[in-house]
Amino acid sequence: MNVLLWLKRDLRIHDHPALAHAAGLGPVLPVYVVEPSLWGGPDASARQWGFVAESLGDLRGALAGLGLPLVVRVGEAVEVLDRLCRQHHIARIVSHEETGNLASYARDRAVAAWAKAAGIAWVELPQSGVVRRLANRDGWAARRDTFMGQPPVAVPEVRAVAGVEPGLIPSARSLKLADDPCPHRQLGGRTRGLDLLDSFLTRRGEPYRVAMSSPLSAERACSRLSPHVAWGTLSLREVVQATEARQGERPGGRWGGALTSFQSRLAWRDHFVQKLEDQ
Repeated sequence: MNVLLWLKRDLRIHDHPALAHAAGLGPVLPVYVVEPSLWGGPDASARQWGFVAESLGDLRGALAGLGLPLVVRVGEAVEVLDRLCRQHHIARIVSHEETGNLASYARDRAVAAWAKAAGIAWVELPQSGVVRRLANRDGWAARRDTFMGQPPVAVPEVRAVAGVEPGLIPSARSLKLADDPCPHRQLGGRTRGLDLLDSFLTRRGEPYRVAMSSPLSAERACSRLSPHVAWGTLSLREVVQATEARQGERPGGRWGGALTSFQSRLAWRDHFVQKLEDQ
């Protein structure tokens, strides 16, 4: 049975629970939907799309190494998913849970209603310490730390759904996004994310604990990983475990304090995203 892998904020193949789960169900069709209603919102911009477009290009190459296309379509999620499921005889969709804004929440509710009516099974899996439908916060931190301590999910062997046109990755102009010049914006793609992680943990991060508070030094001393974690070119678990490994090599001094402080902020990220999810 063919399976549609709906990619959202998980633009990688490493430590990807949804990809691994889909691979065990049948031939996989990886899809990214460029939704005009979301990209036309007040919290989206051309510079953000530039990062995502670069990340999609990087992901397309990684998936090609597995023998998979990355299918990119422009349109609203329900319409695109419905069309692809009909065309390619798909009865299952797998994705990660997403904590976004009110628009993405409404979109997910619309997709859930459509899937139920169409007889499509939609499975959503966690990719971080954030918990969907959390009853209370008792034990949440320990649960989050347990998730972060589990081995990253291995890249699976996977079969492709045949005969699908991948489609172009659109430009910001074609999406009618206003010009948004930002010469030093973050560049997308897993390769750049890994480079940033390495340079932070081996060189730039030593003064992090103090330098992150100054606008003169924070740009270099901070990790610069926020967009890579937000769009999932790196999993948060990868970042946590790489930092732990570095802490084992440099347990004391400025490095020890910097890495401990950084780990705290990675935990705070899940803490506050959990608050948003609960709302």
